[in-house]
Amino acid sequence: MKIKKTIIVLIIWLVLQLCGGIPYAIGTLFNKENAIQLLVYGLLASQIAEILIFWLLKYFKPKEMVSPAPGWDVFLLSLPLGICIMYGIDLLATTVDAPDMLADLMPELCSSYWGILSIAVVGPIAEEVMMRRIILTEMKEATHSKWGGILISAAIFAIIHLNPAQILFAFPAGILLGWLYCRTGSLLVPICVHILNNSLSVLLVRLGTEDSITSLSDPRAIMELVVCAVVAVPLIIWMNRHYRRQEQTSIQD
Repeated sequence: MKIKKTIIVLIIWLVLQLCGGIPYAIGTLFNKENAIQLLVYGLLASQIAEILIFWLLKYFKPKEMVSPAPGWDVFLLSLPLGICIMYGIDLLATTVDAPDMLADLMPELCSSYWGILSIAVVGPIAEEVMMRRIILTEMKEATHSKWGGILISAAIFAIIHLNPAQILFAFPAGILLGWLYCRTGSLLVPICVHILNNSLSVLLVRLGTEDSITSLSDPRAIMELVVCAVVAVPLIIWMNRHYRRQEQTSIQD
């Protein structure tokens, strides 16, 4: 099984994460007031460096982030589909009593415009390039299976988050993002869904409502899950039928 790129990518990611955390570590020792700001700058620099390094290594081309683009119907319907499913996954994950190592950091990170840029925009782009474009693609080729690539990349996606509370969300979310990438053939779709999801998370943190539901016994949880299912299920059916018709048309031609 050839997984050279995956190993190199993960090593680069680990090194950049360590480098990005150095300013924060130094800040906590000497200047605690500016430590969060140093963490934000470190994260943002490591995310940008990640994208640039993968591009310089020719593991992807920047134009692949927007091309090929799906049809407008697929793109516009993919967004509510992705957001509804990811919101439902997050809702289920928050009802599990898992340690959240970022609970105290997130409000502070989201209080900075640079922090919001890192969490809501640059981070999702870097993660989608790494996880879907590079790792999923290589794992699919290595396992000779689309779902092999999706599941392995989703597992890696979950593990690299390191935070138990995020891992519960990241694995099923990785499956969804991988499926959207494979189904549409466009990296733009999972990038936009990821950006919208993280932007929603930032908004909820800033509003102070991210932990308002902590149990499935809460009627609001059931109602929100039902709404997510009502929106997502028809969109999944429509998307599968849309691409099956395309496949049948191409076979006939």
